[in-house]
Amino acid sequence: MVDKTWDLGRRVWELAALALLLVLGGAAVLAVPYRHSLSTARAYEAAPKTRGIPALVRKLENYSNGRGGEYGVEVAGPPSVSGRIILDDSGPVLSRLRKGDRIGVVVWHGHRTDITFDGRVQQTVEAPTMIPGLYLGVGLSMLAGGVLALYTAVWLRRGTHEQARRRPADGFPLTGRMIAGACVVTVVSGIATSGAHESDPLEFVAIWLAFALISLAVWAVQHRIRNRRPG
Repeated sequence: MVDKTWDLGRRVWELAALALLLVLGGAAVLAVPYRHSLSTARAYEAAPKTRGIPALVRKLENYSNGRGGEYGVEVAGPPSVSGRIILDDSGPVLSRLRKGDRIGVVVWHGHRTDITFDGRVQQTVEAPTMIPGLYLGVGLSMLAGGVLALYTAVWLRRGTHEQARRRPADGFPLTGRMIAGACVVTVVSGIATSGAHESDPLEFVAIWLAFALISLAVWAVQHRIRNRRPG
């Protein structure tokens, strides 16, 4: 019994240390790389839009065999734009392109950030608008993970006292599961925000709320179905 209690106590301290590391790491991510990526994205968005450097489409590629994901367009032109350009969706420009079309390639700070065709513009994976959402998601996920680790440590600590009093320990509380769910939603929201090339933090919040509401609705339906089943 003593060994088991000591083992639980060690886990509590390990989780507390993990919580501290996650909180400090998340704060560091938000304070440095996220702020830098956000300022870079805003500078890019504020830059005057151009028609791009003329280039000729040589080849169109779909790396996911039609199931979404990454796409490529190989172009010929000046050295600054020639080669394979990667995009993360098929529209609004890529879906209209054919081999032999002439497009514009926008170069910003040495990166091929956009392609233009017939008055339409599409960002590439080199556009800096993809980065802030990832850093924001990582930083907030680490903070949420720290909260979850600390909550779990407190729950385990309480469990040691309950066992010492020979009382049955409760299962992991709903609050802890909600925090874990918030962590998952934050990770998914960061990926979705990045994929949508949204750099505004308010867009991240809107996406987070949408995923959170969907997750709550799914959980409520599953909970109702589970309670309707005969015991």
